[in-house]
Amino acid sequence: MIEKVTTTAHFTRSVKKLAKKHYDMERLDAAIKTILLEDQETLKYKFDWHMLRGNHAGINEIHLDKNWLLTYQIINNDELILLLLNTGGHDIL
Repeated sequence: MIEKVTTTAHFTRSVKKLAKKHYDMERLDAAIKTILLEDQETLKYKFDWHMLRGNHAGINEIHLDKNWLLTYQIINNDELILLLLNTGGHDIL
């Protein structure tokens, strides 16, 4: 069970920019809650979850919309930590 959520500075800045552009922040919240619930089926089918490869191996990516992505990692340091890395379009990430 994921016990803690942390964010990067990139993520925080990206969320502010997307909110100003009137992106649906409730959709982002729903996606994060789904990650916290560890609902793999919903992540796969509703959010097109997949792991990145190459230089970004170990990073998870989900699609909140056609060109709106969320990247994150789950870190295991005695407790499971959800680290929200960034969000935005393909061109940003």
